[in-house]
Amino acid sequence: MDSFLMTCLLIIVPVVTINGYSTGAPKGACKNLMPNHEGAVAQTTTSPYSISVSSTTYKPGETITVTVKGELFKGLILQARSSSDDTTPIGTFTIPSTNTKTTKCTSDSDTWTHSNSTNKREGSANWTAPSTNMGDITFRATIVQTKLKFWTNHEKAVSAQSGIY
Repeated sequence: MDSFLMTCLLIIVPVVTINGYSTGAPKGACKNLMPNHEGAVAQTTTSPYSISVSSTTYKPGETITVTVKGELFKGLILQARSSSDDTTPIGTFTIPSTNTKTTKCTSDSDTWTHSNSTNKREGSANWTAPSTNMGDITFRATIVQTKLKFWTNHEKAVSAQSGIY
């Protein structure tokens, strides 16, 4: 019986280890967009990543494609925040690319993150603006290259179209 138990443990332990890889930013990263990697500090060198958007203006209900690209990376957390309240994510994301997903920080699908630790060179998500004008917004992100190497404060500004409320 002891050898049977040992065999079962040897089979189960590797499966648990394989599934233990990151599957997205933790809820604790929602406010400050910081990974909770023990001993890790944000890089101060120039980031090898960029954020691009399909439009630099938006109107309520409109969808904008947001793309992160650069060197290989394992993880990200990205939100849209109003310039008048830069602590709460707004709008919703949908994911056309693999290896990423949406998550809930304040409301459903208000945050875009990674779904696994597979290396990625690029990822895209569609962001839909709220149905009311939130003023100018900024897409803000943290991008993780390795457990101990990440860059914060990636930003891309998008202006509200004037005259639309």
